[in-house]
Amino acid sequence: MVKSEKFNAYALRIRRTLIFCGVIFLLQLNGDAQSAPEKPDKSPDTPEASAKSENADKGKKGKEGEEKEGARKSDHAHPVKEGSAAGPSGEAKSPEQVKIEMLERIADQLSRRMRSLKEREEAVSAREKSLSAREQEAAEREKGLNDIEGLLKMREDVIQRREKLPPPQTWEGPKPPSIFAQYAVVMDGKSMQFYLGKSPYTHIPVASTQKLVTSLIVCHEGNLDQMVEIPREVNDVEPTVVGVKPGEHYTRRQLLTSLLVKSGNDIAVSLAIDNAGSIEAFARKMNQFAKFIGMKDSHFVNPHGLPAKGQYSSARDIAIAAFEAYHVPEIREIVKKKTFLFTFNSGREVTLSNTNRVLKTYEKCNGMKTGFTYAAGNCLVSSAHDDDKDRIVVMMKSARPHIWDDSRKLLEWSLNLKMLGPLNDSTAVLSR
Repeated sequence: MVKSEKFNAYALRIRRTLIFCGVIFLLQLNGDAQSAPEKPDKSPDTPEASAKSENADKGKKGKEGEEKEGARKSDHAHPVKEGSAAGPSGEAKSPEQVKIEMLERIADQLSRRMRSLKEREEAVSAREKSLSAREQEAAEREKGLNDIEGLLKMREDVIQRREKLPPPQTWEGPKPPSIFAQYAVVMDGKSMQFYLGKSPYTHIPVASTQKLVTSLIVCHEGNLDQMVEIPREVNDVEPTVVGVKPGEHYTRRQLLTSLLVKSGNDIAVSLAIDNAGSIEAFARKMNQFAKFIGMKDSHFVNPHGLPAKGQYSSARDIAIAAFEAYHVPEIREIVKKKTFLFTFNSGREVTLSNTNRVLKTYEKCNGMKTGFTYAAGNCLVSSAHDDDKDRIVVMMKSARPHIWDDSRKLLEWSLNLKMLGPLNDSTAVLSR
């Protein structure tokens, strides 16, 4: 675009120069026509001079008469052609008429050249726009390839880590408590063994619990202390919001913490655009990431979980995302916070309270994430630690106050299961 601006400025100077030269030329010709001097009338001062003058005039008139007679004969023999210095009736054009026609031709040539120059400018501008669009597409493809390479590396890390997981265990204990939620999963936070599944594969909206996937991608990119500029798109999201404004700057760590503690949708949008450039590009990364970690029943359209056509997940898939988040130190440290003091750019401070009530009522709970929309109902991912045992509970499509009570019941039930030894039967793991 810099080249285009330079070319346009250069072309404008050429155009102005041509017009200026044409105007100067017109004024000069017009001035020459008006200032042409008249020949002085030399009258004779003496009789002898007067006689000589009369004789000279007679001779001149005689010659002029002969010339006119010859011209008339020549006109009859050779008619005046179109375009010669003669008027419509064949008469010779006056110097003023010749000058006017010359000026008209010059003006016409200038006009044609200006039109040609403008057409060339438009063609160059169009080519530059096309080239810029191709360069942008190439840059996006390159960034996409880099993102895929990063996700592939992450997948290798996930595979290697899962190969080292403890084997599933045989266990015994009481029957699980009845719960209000329509969909639920109970998972071991160390071995990834599933102890309970209630319609775990059904495709459902999962509200803000999918922000766990958003936080995983952000943490995977790293540089959490880097500053992020809040984009204008935060004005388009619905509550819940923290209240950041376009143009403000915060660290990724600040935003990530407020995302997981307060569940701000404006924060999710800010982190997504910072990471991928747009909501759509980030959603593609979410889907690729979900596929790589084994989420087989999910498709994401946005980073926050607000209702969107074609967006869904399942209780099992959210449990897998929760398992991965549970093993990221930064996320694990954040989700156990009961409050977070958020400082705005203006200096105003607001204490954000964690939306997970189980964290405040059950001492063994150490996370994770809430969610609610009318379509998804009340959703909750909760985790707990006791001695060397870790448990993750996912509940979807529930209601208050059942969501809090049922989550605590399932955490307590799973922590009290008695492990009897390694399990050879793979049916204890929910898989296809």
